[in-house]
Amino acid sequence: MENIISGNSSLVEIPVVAVALIAATAIVLLHFWCKSSRHVYLVDFICYQPPETHRVPISSFIEHLERSTSFDSEAIEFQTKVIERSGIGNESYLPSGMHLFPSDGSLNATREEFEMVLFSIVHELFSKHKINPRSIDILITNCSVVCPTPSVAAMIINRFGLKRDVKCYNLSGMGCSAGILSISLAKDLLKVHRNSMVLVLSMESVCSIMYHGKVKSMLLANCLFRMGGAAILLSNRKRDRLKSKYELKYLVRTHLGSKDRAYKCVFQESDDQGNTGVSLSRSILQVAGEALKTNITNLAALVLPYSELIRYGSSLTWRKIWPPARKRGPHSPNFRKAFEHFCLHPGGKAVIDAIRENLKLKERDVEASKMTLNRFGNTSSSSIWYALGYLEAKGRVKRGDRIWQVGLGSGFKCNSAVWKCISNLKLENSNVWSGCIYQYPVKVPDVIDH
Repeated sequence: MENIISGNSSLVEIPVVAVALIAATAIVLLHFWCKSSRHVYLVDFICYQPPETHRVPISSFIEHLERSTSFDSEAIEFQTKVIERSGIGNESYLPSGMHLFPSDGSLNATREEFEMVLFSIVHELFSKHKINPRSIDILITNCSVVCPTPSVAAMIINRFGLKRDVKCYNLSGMGCSAGILSISLAKDLLKVHRNSMVLVLSMESVCSIMYHGKVKSMLLANCLFRMGGAAILLSNRKRDRLKSKYELKYLVRTHLGSKDRAYKCVFQESDDQGNTGVSLSRSILQVAGEALKTNITNLAALVLPYSELIRYGSSLTWRKIWPPARKRGPHSPNFRKAFEHFCLHPGGKAVIDAIRENLKLKERDVEASKMTLNRFGNTSSSSIWYALGYLEAKGRVKRGDRIWQVGLGSGFKCNSAVWKCISNLKLENSNVWSGCIYQYPVKVPDVIDH
């Protein structure tokens, strides 16, 4: 009887051990899955290169204004001064509708612009990486001033035959910072959708921005915004890491929309004659500075080395206990110790210079942003990708380097994305700068104060 009991006891112990091993294995696998699912890889990105037939030298832009019946002499003189001192060169582009007399801002012209930009970069991205459109699990598109029906996302699904259960999102009204907002949405979606690929498309319809009135704050947009767009391929699949360029490390968002001044500093509205345009307030630099300050305060704790954090904290404390120290202001953290490269939103030369001064950066740190503004103008939400393309074309981005992208936009918003290079990058023909990078950097004229 004792032998039988002993035998039964051993039989009971075996499955208990097995269950324990299975449970332990499951816990380890679950922990690994949770950890791996947090990775967001940037496989590649493509920026749109418009055809030479759409190039608009400054002289041609001014001539178009003079021949147009939409503007009086004062409006023409103002726009001429702005474009000549804007930092935009002779190589930027405008869509077909803007080359006509009178310019065409109709829905048909807007759809043509969408198709020309987005169909081109998506096709190039899919062809380069031999991607089956049906392998895209999530599609995110953004365009601020135009939200057609069906949506821009639906245009892509129809054109490329994406699968029926693709999860699509179309963002509008988000301004120039929508590019990073789209990355933020993609990051959140990839947390809950395993083994997924995300296609992000960022652009602005310049046809729809053109203003035909006399209000100077609304005429500024005519001079700054240009044709462009970017397609970004993201993934959380472990097998895609080896072929990816970057990994997303941090993303910080700031929104000052609760303050009236910030809410109205970039505002789409109609003038007294019923002409619709986007008004850029005189306070935009101050608002942008406030948004940036709030954003980098949150970002600093994530990226700065302890030595910089201690110095910054000590300076704040010292200012509180010793009043004379308040006149000097707090210690400005050295973000060059946290990042090797900077992609600041090329919203205008004054904006770039203001950020450079506040962050105590060198001219080389903002070179990519200034040259993007010079070569392509402000392409809104896609601008920061042209700046990153510039750094790649120059051969400056090395494995292990950290890149800080800063997007500023209506609302008012400031968003930051931090990427780490995880591969050895090579100059590719698909880089929008590959045929002209040897010409840059170029000298840009001083900005005029309006």
